[in-house]
Amino acid sequence: MPVLVTAQQGLNEPRYPSLPGIMKAKKKPLETLDLDDLDLEEEDVEGKTKTVEVFLPAEKQAGKILEGEINAQVQELVSLLKTEAKVI
Repeated sequence: MPVLVTAQQGLNEPRYPSLPGIMKAKKKPLETLDLDDLDLEEEDVEGKTKTVEVFLPAEKQAGKILEGEINAQVQELVSLLKTEAKVI
């Protein structure tokens, strides 16, 4: 299907309503439409997605707090990254 899309320079600049416009909008009646008014059936407007499975993520181990001198902390961190996390 062929499509033509155009845009103008002010596309990204929002237009803010004036105070008189807001007051006029408050006084206008709000029309509520039913499915019959729109010639639609219940299945036309129901959600097209379905939930297959809901689960909580697996619990993770608590973090470790390294204490002591900064040099000892760095050495322990490097050791943990090599042995436990296996990222180095």
